[in-house]
Amino acid sequence: QGLDALFNPSSVAVVGASSTPGKVGHDIFVNILKGGFTGTLYPVNPNAKSIACVRAYPDIRDIPDPVDLAILILPPRQVETAIANAIGHGVKAVVIVSAGFREVGAEGLAIEQRIVAMCRAAGVRVVGPNCLGVINPKPQVRLNASFSARMPAAGNISFISQSGALCTAVLDFAADKDFGFSKFVSIGNKADVDELDLLRYFHADPETEVIMLYIEESHRGPELMSEGK
Repeated sequence: QGLDALFNPSSVAVVGASSTPGKVGHDIFVNILKGGFTGTLYPVNPNAKSIACVRAYPDIRDIPDPVDLAILILPPRQVETAIANAIGHGVKAVVIVSAGFREVGAEGLAIEQRIVAMCRAAGVRVVGPNCLGVINPKPQVRLNASFSARMPAAGNISFISQSGALCTAVLDFAADKDFGFSKFVSIGNKADVDELDLLRYFHADPETEVIMLYIEESHRGPELMSEGK
């Protein structure tokens, strides 16, 4: 299903990385960096020489090496161009953290639909838009591509949520109760990857023993119920 690049990337580009603490583009980049990501991390920002002392690139196409996963933190109109550039660079999966798509009206929906069409034509999977991000705390990956500054402990639970706020609450609760996760993902608008895709992926994941979901709506309810049996 092409989801390995989301949870086990060997390289990640943060497109829209910021040098300003408190901005989402800064905090997500620093969370990946401080989380101890075992792969290679690239900040992308045309107006910065470096982010958190890491050399920045003006465009994802300027990165000299292959990129598995792109995290996009840009306004919707810029996301469309960034997606086209990411596809051109051979990116395998994309997480769109930014809001301002179908949830705000027809124009946002049209941009979202064009993005998904481009990615499907190229075989690139998309999580989001309007999501918290993805986390894999396993020691061989240690990817915290999310708003949460707290890397959860590694465990055997994979958690899927449509609510970013609930994700934060669950991560706080898990830290207090000292249990961990195999994978953790916020799916937001579900423009491409949805709960059924992830349920099937986690069913086949040898590192996942328990799957938890918080879903506000499902367009594939009968398939979801059948998969869960």
